[in-house]
Amino acid sequence: MKKHLKFILPSICLIIISSCSSGPLNGTWQYDGGIYNGRSQKASTEFLLQRTYAKDTYEAFMLEGSNEPELYNSGIYEIRADSIYITSKFSSRPSQNTDVRIAYKFSINDAKLTINGILPNGMIVEEYWKKIK
Repeated sequence: MKKHLKFILPSICLIIISSCSSGPLNGTWQYDGGIYNGRSQKASTEFLLQRTYAKDTYEAFMLEGSNEPELYNSGIYEIRADSIYITSKFSSRPSQNTDVRIAYKFSINDAKLTINGILPNGMIVEEYWKKIK
């Protein structure tokens, strides 16, 4: 029994610690450009797009000048290995992607997030986000 505890106890501690730690996306990220169907797009200089990720939810805001931040999208997400599954639950603009689960590959290097995947309409996207909080 003591022999087994030597291996079980560290495993239990690791599970408890990992369940309490924050996920890799937690925080606020700002859009920094992307590539859509092979065409490069820079981030706007007129407004900012930001996403705030919490435990398993996200909210996306547009910030323009001194106006109040506008919530334009929100939903839930799940991370599995190097993939993120995003389901939009709210969109301020008409969208065919509401309640549709979309899979993306993602990577984080330093404070930069890259997500890429294929939208349900066939558009190939690669987006860049920088962590600000």
